Amino acid sequence: MSDTTPRVGAVRRRRLAVALAAGVVALAIGAAPASARPGSWRAVVPEGLSEAVLYDISSAEGATWTAGIDVTDWSPLALRWNGSGWTRTPQPVEHGRFDDIAAGAGGEAWAVGSQGGGDGGDAPIVERWDGGAWQLEDVPLPAGARGGFHAVAVSPQGTVWAGGGLFNDNEDGLQSPLLMTRSSDGTWRSVEIPAEAAVGSTINVLPLADDDVWLLGVKGVAHFDGTAWTRQRLPSQLDDTTFYLYDIEEREPGELWAVGLAQDDELWRRPVVLRLDRGRWKEVPTPKETAELRGITFDDHKRPVIVGETVDPAVDPDSNYTLTLDDGGRLVRGERPPGAGHLIGADTDEKGRIWTSGTVDHPEKPGSYLPYAAVRD
Repeated sequence: MSDTTPRVGAVRRRRLAVALAAGVVALAIGAAPASARPGSWRAVVPEGLSEAVLYDISSAEGATWTAGIDVTDWSPLALRWNGSGWTRTPQPVEHGRFDDIAAGAGGEAWAVGSQGGGDGGDAPIVERWDGGAWQLEDVPLPAGARGGFHAVAVSPQGTVWAGGGLFNDNEDGLQSPLLMTRSSDGTWRSVEIPAEAAVGSTINVLPLADDDVWLLGVKGVAHFDGTAWTRQRLPSQLDDTTFYLYDIEEREPGELWAVGLAQDDELWRRPVVLRLDRGRWKEVPTPKETAELRGITFDDHKRPVIVGETVDPAVDPDSNYTLTLDDGGRLVRGERPPGAGHLIGADTDEKGRIWTSGTVDHPEKPGSYLPYAAVRD
């Protein structure tokens, strides 16, 4: 895999380019019972935003947040669901973007991204919602650090994990790994991963516990057991393929799913789903069509709901893409959220509702984007 940072599409002032786009092992995944049919999607699009992208969505303890960028003034965007609509929360940073958001315990929330005007001059930022306002965290980074945080998550013990990449001085323009933790006393520390376990700059992080942390990087997957980091052995058919994994979630204890894309000579980009079971990663068969997967969550019946995007109008003319299991346990295209475009984030709340966020091509302004969010009851 090439060492680039594809966590989100590259954004530039007044124009946003959202990155769009078999040899697999058949698995006995298990179908949902016929009596457990999913509910219906309904759009819950934020009002008052003319151009924006929502890169992630997160729910915890009755709170649901979505975050991204308001393209009209190039400002970070964090919206909180109030039960009937989205409320925009004021920001301490004038220009920048959020790539990820995590709802936490006790009314807290964490948002990460970068501040600045784009074009590589951005500086990484972490913000904390204290229940009433966003506060900019003082994260110890090298002086003049350029780059951004792309992922944030909170462990059950309350440790905050934030990962991303820093631009180096090499001509290749690649990013160096960036991974930080914040303990309950508010202290931020840098996490160093040994060379034999390194997976490049961080795309996503899943801390199931402080001694059970999963890291998606541009070069693969790593795991921390509380003592050491181990680079994961992924399915051999991916060895000579450029691929990226964007999201990872736990279905059951010991069973993880990760989703993303692989470059394909015929399809350009094909959807990739990996499943860890009994300590071994295997590839889950997906439809043979052009698409990439951005987010995964599980409903209250443990069915995966996977969201993404496609550039093939024959697959979907509006670019959105969803997968779930059919009665035979196969991943198939699922019900599309109404009015959806490019889907990026997904999460499940305490009531079992599925949330997704992303963006829609502006019907009257080519190259511009409208925010999008939906919920499945």
